[in-house]
This record gives sequence, structure tokens and C-alpha cells, in this order.
Amino acid sequence: MEVNRGNFFPMLPRMLEAAQNARFVAVDVEMSGISSNPSRDSSKDAIQESYTRIKEASEKFQALQIGFTFFQYKDSMSDYQGRTFNCDVSPLLPRSSLADGLSRHLDRTFSISARSYGFLRQHKFDFTEALDNGIHYLSREEQKRAEQFCVARDSESQHIDPLTLDSESQRFYNYVRNQIETFVAPFYQPAQGSPEEGSSDASGSQSTEVIIKNPFGEKLNGLQIRLVHQIVQEEYPMCIAKRISGGLMAGRMSITLAVKDAKVEGESRYQKNMEEINRLSGLQILFEALSGGSFASKINRDWGSLQTTTPKNDKAAVELYKIFDFQQCETNLKKSRPILVGHNLFQDLAFIYRTFFEPLPPQVDDFLIGIHALFPRIVDTKFMYSRGRHMMEPDRTLQELCASYAGMQDPGPKLRNMSYRGLSQSRPHSGGYDSAMTARLFLMQTNAMFTAKKHQEKIKVAYYAPEKPGIIIDGTTGKAFQTISRAARSQEASKPSLLDEEESETVDALQKWDVLGADLPVSGCATPTPDAGSGSPPPSPVQVSPTVLELQDEPSVPPVVMVRMPAETCQARELHIIPSWTDDFWRVYGDKSSMQGAGYVSFI
Repeated sequence: MEVNRGNFFPMLPRMLEAAQNARFVAVDVEMSGISSNPSRDSSKDAIQESYTRIKEASEKFQALQIGFTFFQYKDSMSDYQGRTFNCDVSPLLPRSSLADGLSRHLDRTFSISARSYGFLRQHKFDFTEALDNGIHYLSREEQKRAEQFCVARDSESQHIDPLTLDSESQRFYNYVRNQIETFVAPFYQPAQGSPEEGSSDASGSQSTEVIIKNPFGEKLNGLQIRLVHQIVQEEYPMCIAKRISGGLMAGRMSITLAVKDAKVEGESRYQKNMEEINRLSGLQILFEALSGGSFASKINRDWGSLQTTTPKNDKAAVELYKIFDFQQCETNLKKSRPILVGHNLFQDLAFIYRTFFEPLPPQVDDFLIGIHALFPRIVDTKFMYSRGRHMMEPDRTLQELCASYAGMQDPGPKLRNMSYRGLSQSRPHSGGYDSAMTARLFLMQTNAMFTAKKHQEKIKVAYYAPEKPGIIIDGTTGKAFQTISRAARSQEASKPSLLDEEESETVDALQKWDVLGADLPVSGCATPTPDAGSGSPPPSPVQVSPTVLELQDEPSVPPVVMVRMPAETCQARELHIIPSWTDDFWRVYGDKSSMQGAGYVSFI
């Protein structure tokens, strides 16, 4: 399904419904530029150097399109059903009073590399469509800045002491105060005889406004406008000051009495601004949901009817928006969330983190820990394919890998609803298409490798892991288990940044970083999910929300990262196809990713 600015909110319940029912979600990001010149070294310095280049690319370039493919196991059919959404993304904000000021405050830049432009145009990517009709977004960090902007429109709202100004400015300050005082006095004094001259019209009623002009000639300048607003806000809150932009009075300011109480008017204006900020957060709402965050309180029921390009023959989406239980969906996703899957996804994760959450930290360790706190189950199909292969073997594209598994005598599990129906960009290197291909590859590859017991093969694989130790909270028992830091896991003091993946100490230490204890039956992880459209799934027995806590008990002890693991959304009958996250299979293939030119990294 194609999703853009016009139909995003009507389609949001369908995406959230797919998310809360899915065993896994595959994502693919198309950017306006990527990092280049990868290192060919797997040392700590090379990993940090490669990450720094990716960080700089995510700050310079933009995500233009993101594809989501959600896979849910249908117990009644004994197969998987996929739902794909292709979302154009735009860094441009709409034209409105708040958005215009916010765009200046955030000061986003748009860059595109010639190489990426040529590549995307070669694959018929529509830049105009993405920029003009792409879904809005505000990251978590931008939402905080936007809220601050609403409270005080940057430094220009700070108080100006008139005594620090020159004599002409002080004269103007006093002139404005006298004009406003004369204007409001009759409204707050008992009538005694006829009103003062100049304060009533021909019928004897009081004047409705006073005009502030520049006594030094021509229109008011910027300082004078700020002083007028300051006087009104601080001394005459019962009034409203507005600039006159047209006519004979252009360049002057009009002072009128507020119809409503100034405090009530200000609160109402603030609430409207906050609602617009929530609406502008757009696609970030979906990522907030996928990371187990809070999103339901942001959503307004009226947004579903404001869209102008709801898909034809899909008006039911508007009706679903009106009745969808966003709060229950948020609760469900806090308890259990799908596995996040990508193909060569490290750079995608960096762009997702930068675009929808926070600025990327300078150090790669902090990024690995931070992204794992948001998405505690990550799978890279490129890493799954590459593990154990020597450097002289030919590389394969995503499409070639899918074709190789599809051509096998037993291609594995059956798929349903994977015809790319509803995708206008059903071609390679569009977000929706590539996410669907990644989902197919993940399903076939995982099933084939799990059946062949590839995870039991003793293969020496070195990968980079964060320096900081971590604490994983078992979502079922509530017990805490500490993982071993990279330095402690290293067998070679000269190379503290590399791990042996099959090191027995590491395997023992990581045995308990899942939701369930190793002694529990496999079926214990299953959370039955109903068919799409039949309502929300039953709550999982595990109440969790992703958290990163810095514990500094002693200055000499490195910070410890605490992460709560959500439960899995899975059916017991599918565990022979995709094993439970507690299985040894994912201790080998889970939470690791390829890093182009620099080897492999672990998120824990």
C-alpha cells in the first residue's frame, strides 16, 4: 500500500494493527545520500571511523522513503501473511504560522549526493512526489524543541529592560504605554459623565482599538514591534497586539481588547500549537509504536477525516480510524513487539535513529546500546548470509539471495498476500519492494538455516561489541542478568575490540538475555494473535517498556545499561519455522549486523 501525506492518518490504524500482530517487520530506507569510502579493517578504530562517516551522512542527507513489511503467522492457514506499506518521507514542513516559525527554528537542510540521485533516478524514484507529498515527521528531539518554541518563540521573547535602551527608545516605550493606558482606562473605571475625548465614537460607545505608529516616521521597526508585544504581555494581558500588514495603516500595530480571558486564550493557543506539533510528528508515531514508546495520547480522532487523498475503494480506512483503540494498541506493543529485520541494515538504523529519535551520539558504543534499547531484537539478513563465508566468495544482491532460496527444491514456508498489490513502485530499490523482499528472504533463510542447524557449526567469527556491560531484565521472572563487557570477553589483550562468537564464556553469559528462562518450554513464548481486523490481540503476560538507565554507583565502574526485553508475538505452531528468540539460533544470528568494509558489530 502506498502511503503519503494525504492518506497517512487513515492508514495508520492498519499499520499499527499489522505491527501488534506481526512476528517480525522488515524495513528498508531509501536516502538522498549514504556514507562512502568504507574502511577495510575490522579494528576498533576502523569501526569507529566507519560509524563516524555514517553519522555524518545521516546528518547531511535525508530519508526519502521507508518500506515496512509486516509478517504474521496465520494458524488457520498454516502460512504467513505479509502486509507492505511504502511510505514517502519529506523533511519539508507545511505552510502555517506555527510551521513557518518552527522551520526557521529547526533549520533543516536538504542535501542530495549526485551518486544517489543518479542511482535513484535510474530506478525511477520520484523526488518531487517524495518531497511534495511525503509524510511529515518530527524526531523526539525535535518535538522537545518544538514544545519549547511554543512556550517562548526562541530568544526574541526574552524581556528587554527599557532602561538599557537609548533615550529615543525609552520615549517610544512610554508613548506606547500611555496610548494603551488611555485606551483601556474607560473599560475598567465607572462611567462618570461622558467618556474622554477620543475614546468614544459618534454613538457614544467606547473605541474598539488603538493604533500604534512610529512617532519617528514610517513603519514600526523590529525593536519597536518587540517592545509593543512586551508591554501588552507584561502589563496589559487583557489586550491583543497585531501587526497591520495591508492598507493605509500597513506597518503599524493594532491594540484591541481580548474577547476571551487572556490566560484562557493563551492556554487555548498553546493547546492548538501542541496538537499541530503532534500531527507534524507524523511517521515518528509508527516508529514510537515499534520501539514500545507512548503515542496514543498524541493522536486526534479528527485527523482521519482531514486527509484529501484517501485511497479509492478504501474509505473503510477512515471508519477504522474513528473506532481504532490506539491506547490498547500502545499497551499491546509495550508488552510484545515484532523482530526488526533488515538487509545490511546498520546504515538504515543510523538514519532511523537520527530521523525519528535523537541525534546520533559521537561514539559507536553509545549508538549500539541506544538502538538496542529501542529495538531489543534485531536481525540482519546480510549478516546471516555472510557469516562463515570467506572474502573471495561472490557477493549476492538481495534479489539474488531471494531467488536462490525460492529456487530450492523445498523453498520453505508458504507465503500469502505477497503480490505487491497496491504498490505503485513495485520495483527494486523502492522502500516497499525491498522491505518485502527482505521479509521473504528472512523467512526462507531463517527456516533453511534453522532446519540445517547452521547455528551449531563451529565457525570463528570476530565482531565488535559495545564496551559497556549491560543488564537484561527477564520479562517473565523479573530477574536481572549482567552481560560481560567487550574487554572482559576478549581473549586477546592486544585486541580488546574483537570477540570470538563461539566463545563459551560469552555463550554462557548471554544465555539469559531473553524474555524467558532457558528451562521454560518453547511454547511458553507464544502469544496467540487473532486474524487482522478481529480486534486487538490479548495482552501479553509481560509488562515492559524499553529503557536505558545509566547506573553510576562508583566512579571507577563503567556505566551499566539496563534494558527490559518485551515478550514475543508468536504462535506455538510456527516455532519450527522461526525459532523462539530464546533459542540458541538467535544467540548466533540475532542482534548482529554487517558493517560495510569494517566487519561485523554486535548490539549487545
